[in-house]
Amino acid sequence: MGTAITEMNITNKHKKPFSQIVREVVAISDIILEILDARFITETRVPELEEEIKAAGKKIIYIINKADLADVDRLKSSETLRKLKPYVLVSSKERRGKAQLMKMIKIEIKRLNVPFPKKHVGIIGYPNTGKSSLINYLSGKGGAKTSAEANYTKGMQKIKLASDILLLDTPGIVPPKEDNLLQRSIVKKAELGIESYSQTKDPELAVSALLQNHQEEIDMYYKLNSEGDYEKLSEILGRRWHFLQKGNKVDIDKTLRRVLKDWQEGKIRS
Repeated sequence: MGTAITEMNITNKHKKPFSQIVREVVAISDIILEILDARFITETRVPELEEEIKAAGKKIIYIINKADLADVDRLKSSETLRKLKPYVLVSSKERRGKAQLMKMIKIEIKRLNVPFPKKHVGIIGYPNTGKSSLINYLSGKGGAKTSAEANYTKGMQKIKLASDILLLDTPGIVPPKEDNLLQRSIVKKAELGIESYSQTKDPELAVSALLQNHQEEIDMYYKLNSEGDYEKLSEILGRRWHFLQKGNKVDIDKTLRRVLKDWQEGKIRS
């Protein structure tokens, strides 16, 4: 059965061109965990791949990761979360949610009644949604490599979760259609951490977008009034941090990348 699904997904030219590794993981897996950022649930979903998974008859469990960076009470009462079932709130950093997730995985595996001795649980999601940290938390062995840079996982990794359960990790997914929309891609990649602060092509555009959506949180964190203007923000912070160039001018690029770094590391709470 796994081979047939793999061939269908990889060779069908009408489907979105997700990587072969991602589709192999989906084909092999009995259950799929989709890792979502608790601060950006809708933005970090991959609807095109979700449709393929469901069409293949696979179960998706939504992992709402980085719950420590969000208002959990507000999140639980949101319409967005009510539509996602089943889901588990997880914080790898604070080590919360593992017991509930393991229980849910075992329940779903029993329902499948899979005859194979080892069950496979695949993990998909955007880069920097915390997939590797989650795997390390679940396995307790540091089985998945982690890095501050996005796209660190290059190929499929197999991690033993239990005596009869293997986790299958994939590289972070960026739907191809987003890469063709340059401006939106730059903003979204920076905001979600898909592309790290050091790799962002246009920090001015990225921080400007952040201010449009999160000015209150940014101003509160830095204790200033940016008025939603990235130039004013960079002027104040650049001088505060002594990021100056010749002529006593603020190094705007360095300053804005520092803002993106603070955002992507979760220091600025949304």
